[in-house]
Amino acid sequence: MDYRKTLNLPKTDFPMRANLPRSEPEIQKLWQDMGIYWKVLEKREGSPPFVLHDGPPYANGDLHLGTAFNKILKDIIIKYKSMRGHHCPYVPGWDCHGQPIEFNVEKLLSEEKNRDQLDIIEIRKRCFEYAMHYVERQSGQFQRLGVWGDFEDPYLTLKPSYEAVNVQVFSSLVDRGLVYRSRKPIHWCPRCVTALAEAELEYMDKTSPSIYVKFPLMDTIKEAIREKTVSLVIWTTTPWTLPANVAITLHPDMDYILLEHSGEYLVVGEPLMEQALEEMGITAYTQEAKFKGSELEGLKASHPWRDRPSLIITSDFVTVDQGTGAVHTAPGHGQEDYQVGLEYDLPMYMPVDDLGRFTSEAPEFEGLFVEDANARIIDDLKSRGLLLAVDEVIHPYPHCWRCKGPVIFRATPQWFISVDSDYEGDSLRGRCLAAVDDVDWIPQWSSRRMRGMLDTRPDWCISRQRAWGVPIPAFYCSNCGEVLLTGDSLQKVEDLLGREGSDAWFLRESQEILGEGFYCENCGSSLFTKEMDILDVWFESGISHEAVLKHWKGLTWPCDMYLEGSDQHRGWFQTSMLTAVGSKGRPPYRSALTHGFVVDGEGR
Repeated sequence: MDYRKTLNLPKTDFPMRANLPRSEPEIQKLWQDMGIYWKVLEKREGSPPFVLHDGPPYANGDLHLGTAFNKILKDIIIKYKSMRGHHCPYVPGWDCHGQPIEFNVEKLLSEEKNRDQLDIIEIRKRCFEYAMHYVERQSGQFQRLGVWGDFEDPYLTLKPSYEAVNVQVFSSLVDRGLVYRSRKPIHWCPRCVTALAEAELEYMDKTSPSIYVKFPLMDTIKEAIREKTVSLVIWTTTPWTLPANVAITLHPDMDYILLEHSGEYLVVGEPLMEQALEEMGITAYTQEAKFKGSELEGLKASHPWRDRPSLIITSDFVTVDQGTGAVHTAPGHGQEDYQVGLEYDLPMYMPVDDLGRFTSEAPEFEGLFVEDANARIIDDLKSRGLLLAVDEVIHPYPHCWRCKGPVIFRATPQWFISVDSDYEGDSLRGRCLAAVDDVDWIPQWSSRRMRGMLDTRPDWCISRQRAWGVPIPAFYCSNCGEVLLTGDSLQKVEDLLGREGSDAWFLRESQEILGEGFYCENCGSSLFTKEMDILDVWFESGISHEAVLKHWKGLTWPCDMYLEGSDQHRGWFQTSMLTAVGSKGRPPYRSALTHGFVVDGEGR
């Protein structure tokens, strides 16, 4: 019996099967032929606007579920707001510069020839082609998802008009005294050979050596043992930083115990003594004396290798979480070390090169990669009788988000945006924290996350030692090295990039870019060289509010919404806030919506 004839179903023209592989392209073509996005905009012309500004994905691969999820959420909101009567122009964009693209291009180039044999223009040309290839692919893929927008005229960070806005915003920050150049420790990737910002780090577990080391004091601290050697005990998980040591930092108010063990005299912080002695395998000892950290300030200890003393200093950053209460201090290898080094006017040694290898400043380990040098350093300390204990510890450690390798702290000359210097009676940090209250955060708890990220962030390192990006528009006097960074010189670069794009910076000589009339204020020379570092790609995407919202028809500044994943509280949400508040005094978005992540069945 044919049961289909017993069912009372309506008669329709709909096919029994969806046949999506064939019908979906037909729907896409129908929408394209209709110009449906433009028809919707036309219908809402003159209505109250709602502008959702698109955070640019990287043009460095096909879409994945995370990028699809983000774009579909944006599309749902825009279509909903449009159906509610708003005029909702949507301009998609792409992040086209930076390390992620150059990294992939270099992998391709390594199969052809050595990167060092290519000039910078050829590398940039390959990066341009690579980025545009994926802009086209991703554009088609987004549209296949049913996303509507102005895909015929998206914003691309490699367009000359966009590149010029980088210099415009940079110039505004220079005018406000927020940009400076300094030699200070930053996160450095020795594999990608560039500085990294906080937003470019991923914290993953790393196994490191855990060592306790003696630093013999050169001064007497107790008359009764004048003839005996007394050693401060330090603990570190980065033995490779010891060659750059210049000081040992104690907490001024912590009690330090002088103890005797098997004829040896050691100084350890009292709150940490029990755990430290257990890890060093010391069970039998006697306490000889007790000192405050402040009483030991100014003494000197012998350096393991160098003919220079390690000065005993004090600071409140010393904690009782782990170690001995005596912190090995190398201003070239750590932020807190750098800060306390400024207070005590300590030298900043840097015996490690761009590739993470020891230089002739550390002749015992010259040529070794820092991680490989750990074992050699430990053996050397042991042979000198300075090693008290060695073990391994697993701990969270910053890794490069691109190559996934562990980074190092390394002092190099870099460009920074200051978050704490005076900015019209406040600081950039203070103004951004205040601006958090002017934004509707969705969900509301995300405001606390944003505030926490801003409250603890360091100065923003905006220089990168790469080829694919917008140059930092600075010049150096060829005679004395003084920096030329004036309104007039910046305008020259902005005009050049707007006309010819950023390739022109690398093709033209300094004098050709500047023209006549520029002189060094320090020595009077008229000869200059160009800065070859490029801007952090987070700066480029962070100024999209100025480059896009101000220049595309129908968009508004500030916009109504930014919508990204929660990782962007330290990424695009934050860099947009910093550049907007720094140049205009207010955030570029009225609301910021945070979404979660696509995970697998086990929540990864």
